[in-house]
Amino acid sequence: MKTQLSLALLPVAAVVTILTASCGGGANPDARSTVPSSTLFTLDHNRMIVEVELDRPDGSRRTARAWVDTGNQFLIVAEELALDIGLDRSALDQTDVSRPLETSSPAPPVFLGGSPLNVDGVAVQVTRGSRVWAGVPADMNLPASVFRDLHVVFDYPQRRLTVAETGQVQSVGLEVPCRIHPETGLFQVAATIDGNAVELGVDTGSVGTWLSADLTRAAGEQHPDWPQAIGAVGSVNFFGFPFESGGTLMRLPEIRIGAVHADEIAVLGLDRRLFDWYSMKSAAPVVGILGANVLRGFRLEVDYPSQMSYWQPGPPLEPTDLDIVGLTLRPEADGSYTVAGVVQRDGVLTVKGVEPGDTLRRIGSLETHGASMGTVIEALRGMPGESRRLVVERGGERIEVEAVVTRFP
Repeated sequence: MKTQLSLALLPVAAVVTILTASCGGGANPDARSTVPSSTLFTLDHNRMIVEVELDRPDGSRRTARAWVDTGNQFLIVAEELALDIGLDRSALDQTDVSRPLETSSPAPPVFLGGSPLNVDGVAVQVTRGSRVWAGVPADMNLPASVFRDLHVVFDYPQRRLTVAETGQVQSVGLEVPCRIHPETGLFQVAATIDGNAVELGVDTGSVGTWLSADLTRAAGEQHPDWPQAIGAVGSVNFFGFPFESGGTLMRLPEIRIGAVHADEIAVLGLDRRLFDWYSMKSAAPVVGILGANVLRGFRLEVDYPSQMSYWQPGPPLEPTDLDIVGLTLRPEADGSYTVAGVVQRDGVLTVKGVEPGDTLRRIGSLETHGASMGTVIEALRGMPGESRRLVVERGGERIEVEAVVTRFP
């Protein structure tokens, strides 16, 4: 059985129930340094990956790769790393291991750029295998809760993450007040979409921007000339959850965040119940989440104690993130990739010969098994009109398909 993302076979309500699993946390015995710490990060499918350090039970220290996810409050550790640093993994003996599970261990000390983060009260979960989540090249995550008392700089243009005490960083960029949940650390901002004032979560862990289908439906009715498609591709294909393949794909001319604007933004309209769930861990209700397809265009500072953010635009981004073969993919815990859906435009499937449930084995010369999701998604991108030779497996038979790169939506 494919385990970690078998929840992708469930409806929205069931996925929401699974994702709300919680557990107890513990305290970090180390006093946190007051010296600002900075480290470079890489991006894989828009996911920020940094190197951190953790202590083993014997007192030695090891490095680990961490996925920076400000849309999640739980510190999640993959099984192999949990074993090495001495975390309780007994929950994984249960038969249902399709999601992160509670551990009785307190949060381990975590060091970023040599300085310990404050993990007091941060809840810990463990997952099966060597990756924190299928398709993500990381051993653990860094949740929003570890940043609650810090001034954090998410510098996407320079690929640098900095943490400091309030007042230690000379802020740059346009001020935008934000709301921060005091326990989870999730933060949100007021934004304007097509003239409507809305509240959006700001989520470095989300590869793309998701909005309530109420918003995308209203935009489509107001602007019938705006092209749309059905399904998630490229920067809005998160993990191939079941609701992604039925989402409304469109591109907004602009999203305004205070005096800041982001242009030509791909969004996926989804059932509002997803954002009702997200609002349970936010400071106030939200109707969508700003993902990294927006954030990567900015140097973003968040002064958590002061509830203030600072946005400095970087070089303009080319709106080519959806020039891609129209498949919604789901990474599996065994390293494979399942086709969760085929994108439709004007009621027509954009890829022939591939069906939901197929296993995507190869894209050109790339063997997809074990590759990160960023590597696989990038192999599907190209210039519109180019072709990509795919190999999919269905019922034990391998099938070759010539697929065309399309500009979505």
